[in-house]
Amino acid sequence: MSSLTTNVFKERFLDAFKEDETLNTVCQEIALEIQSGHVKLYDIVETLGPLITDTDIEVREKGICAISTILSHLPNDYLNENELSFIVSFYCNRLKGHYSIIPKVLTGILATVQMTHLSKDSPERLLRTFFDNVYCQNQLTPVRYTIYLIFITLLEKRIEDLKAMGPDFIYVVISSIDGEKDPKNLMLLFSILPRFMKEFKLGHLAEDMFEVISCYFPVDYNPSGTEGITRDDLAEKLASCLCAVPEFAEYCMPIILDKLNSSVKVAKLDSLNLLCKGVYTFGVNGLKEHLTELCSWLRKEIMSGEDLEVKNASLKALAAIIEVISSDTELCESSIDYIIKDVKPCLYDAQLNLFKPSVKLLECIATVNKETCVQGLQIIMPLCLGQYSTKTSMTDKIIYIETLNTFIKIAADHGFNIKNVPELAWTDIPQLYLNDLLTPNEELQSKILSGLTLQKKYLNEVHRSSLYNQIYSLIESNSNELRTLCHTSLLNFAMLYPCEIITLIKEKYQLNDGEETKVQIRKLEVLAAVAKTHRLGREVLPQIVSQTNSDNFEISCTALSCLHKLVATKHIDYDAQHYLYERCNIIEKLSALNISPTDQRLDLILNIFRLIVRNFTFEKQQRIANRYVPILSGQASEVDAVFTINLLIPLRKDIDLAINNNLFENLYNLAVNSVHSNVRLITCKFVAVILNKMNIISEYFEHMLLYFNDRIKDNLGSDSDIDVKKATASLKVWITKAIITKGFHDVEMFLDELTDILRHDQVGQYVGTEYKILTSRHEDTLVAENFCNIAIFYKQRVFEHLIRKKSEFENSSKQNYLTALVELLEEVPIELLLMHLSKLVSLLIESLSLDNEQLIFSALVTLNSLLETEHVIFADKIQCFIPRFLTLSTYRTMRVRIAALNCLTNYCNYPVTLINTYKDDVLGKLAITIDDRKRLVRKAAVRARTRWFLIGAPGGIKEQ
Repeated sequence: MSSLTTNVFKERFLDAFKEDETLNTVCQEIALEIQSGHVKLYDIVETLGPLITDTDIEVREKGICAISTILSHLPNDYLNENELSFIVSFYCNRLKGHYSIIPKVLTGILATVQMTHLSKDSPERLLRTFFDNVYCQNQLTPVRYTIYLIFITLLEKRIEDLKAMGPDFIYVVISSIDGEKDPKNLMLLFSILPRFMKEFKLGHLAEDMFEVISCYFPVDYNPSGTEGITRDDLAEKLASCLCAVPEFAEYCMPIILDKLNSSVKVAKLDSLNLLCKGVYTFGVNGLKEHLTELCSWLRKEIMSGEDLEVKNASLKALAAIIEVISSDTELCESSIDYIIKDVKPCLYDAQLNLFKPSVKLLECIATVNKETCVQGLQIIMPLCLGQYSTKTSMTDKIIYIETLNTFIKIAADHGFNIKNVPELAWTDIPQLYLNDLLTPNEELQSKILSGLTLQKKYLNEVHRSSLYNQIYSLIESNSNELRTLCHTSLLNFAMLYPCEIITLIKEKYQLNDGEETKVQIRKLEVLAAVAKTHRLGREVLPQIVSQTNSDNFEISCTALSCLHKLVATKHIDYDAQHYLYERCNIIEKLSALNISPTDQRLDLILNIFRLIVRNFTFEKQQRIANRYVPILSGQASEVDAVFTINLLIPLRKDIDLAINNNLFENLYNLAVNSVHSNVRLITCKFVAVILNKMNIISEYFEHMLLYFNDRIKDNLGSDSDIDVKKATASLKVWITKAIITKGFHDVEMFLDELTDILRHDQVGQYVGTEYKILTSRHEDTLVAENFCNIAIFYKQRVFEHLIRKKSEFENSSKQNYLTALVELLEEVPIELLLMHLSKLVSLLIESLSLDNEQLIFSALVTLNSLLETEHVIFADKIQCFIPRFLTLSTYRTMRVRIAALNCLTNYCNYPVTLINTYKDDVLGKLAITIDDRKRLVRKAAVRARTRWFLIGAPGGIKEQ
């Protein structure tokens, strides 16, 4: 490089040194120049030479910073081995320099070790120089983080080179991390140390390594909230370090045993978690020496411990221990015998306090594997069977049956029959269950039936035949739970023995017109239950479909309910929707039913249609459209129209609906002029679905929007009947929702038009109550499942638009605006509400002052949720809220009184110094409310008054 060029670069650096941002920009530019070949890295380092050796420490630091920054902006594969060797030598020399330049040197080393062509000896050179000249824990927290990143980068990219250093590298790591306290740095270390300890043979340094990390156990850390790191995060990562290698067993197990006896709950939980992780690494050899002491402590905690969380963690740890030692059969059996040696006496009486813990202990042992399960069964089964047979108390019998069922399931999960255990060959559990299945106690019957279903693989033909007969009797029960269990049981047996259940259906569950309605309904429910398997579905679905046309309304309704449940079930082994459509001709048959728009069965049929068509292929959906759209374009009855609409709602976006003007006209008339509210609503939803799915470049999209908007505008401005105007306003709401969810560019215009209707003197209030439709979470039509477009954040857009309109409403229209806003708040995420809280609070206060019961109630519900955030604005406005809540606690309707009392209760979470001023007034007012004529109001009042009474009291709500 010429002296002129050198001077130019030097001047650039000197200018850049004045400001960090400028220096970074200049370094990026120079890195690009190096990549383009205009300048060499050697030349840049040479240019910076006088600056790097300057007597001014700050100038030297800037010079090092410049080189490190340039390196960080170069591609990892750009520099060759010679260039990198030069850089390594450069940084090794700098590590010997003044302590203030070390952070910038380390930044450069981090960039260097990421380079692809780094020589094999470079990591060792860097680390040895670092260890000789820099003490990690003397550095600031961010600098230590950089050091750890250097270690991690070398571990990931240069592990073989590090291994060549032998124990020296291990010693460097131990010395560097010893004494680290920063949680962020510890999280980084704990994430990489397990791999480090597994890759490097620790040898004589194993104890030193363990001591360096074990000093953090158990983790004692109270997060400030800024790091984003919790105590549990650190504890989980630390546990993985403490049990990373088998050599740690001799150091780790004594610590675990010591902390298990701690009086601090978190220490016990951390120790149990560490034990669960560690046993798999330490193995039998690592556990054997401490096994008796561990088993003794765990048994004591499981049997007599009072803390449920610790007991559950102990059970988990015991299962892990048994799983590991099960590889040594003799040791495993002797350990289990030791654990359960005192359990038997506790199982003789189900009412003993130690009965449930004893069962839990045996259950824990049994779940590990088949061998331990057999060992547990040999204890529990004879005792439970004997006690069940001799007990007369139904409560006791139920407890013992539940216990038996637990172990029957565990044995079934392990794939064996209890009777196949030689020591238990004498048992006949299925027969015992069958003998008591018809016991006149529904709870016991339910438990027995569940147990028999668990044994489905192991019941012989005689047992199964007896069970089928008894289920037939139980089906007549008035208990919904018991009948549901019967259905579940038959379905389980149908999966294993389909031929038997087909025969059973033909013999006992054939539908006969002469039977009582109740009997036929019970049979229909059974048919629907077993129809979830392919073999049975083909047999029974035609029968269920035929009953939809029954003259008996209850039977017809039951058949439709059964079909609806079936097509809504996701996890069955065949395509029930396809079978019903192709083989049972269900759409034509249901469409032919003679029902009116007010018939209770209509909703069931419409939902069945949607669920069936939704799962069709594109081609099949197009055939549906071709066949049924002409019905809507012609002169169809209202029932036929809504049938057709619900076949078309779930069609894919690209299906051609052959839209025409007659279709627009007919849909408009149905939506506005039908006398049936459900017909109007369904039609409005369908119009919204069409607009939502239609391509905006389609010739019909603008045409359809213009047509409906013009008709709506004319209707609202005419002298039409008020009900017609309300229906028209509803149609406008649904069209607006279609546009919003679609993400159309003219959303604001449509929202403006809808918001303007709030000023309408006849339907403004009605639109206010309907406004929540725009964001309702209970939507079932404009949803992704029906292939609709759902724009992200559309709810936020609606809310923010309405908030901006605050100043445009005065006088009579203000109440309509507030109604719309408050109704909308229930659907808006709390985070968004908090962003606009200052505007919202004044509006909510105003809402509480108006004489509109629905508005007041909705405002109180929203306020109750917002008060839970303990936002400072509610402290500032307390003088506005407390008096209003007290007044509303005696409001005329019960739900408002309860909501106001809940808000008063929530205010007790605010600082005592703030709310203590209002304590006497609140207690005085609530003394009247606790005598309210409604029980639920009295309950809410007592809760509120108790909380307020405790404000400032010893042991009560503390000053914050």
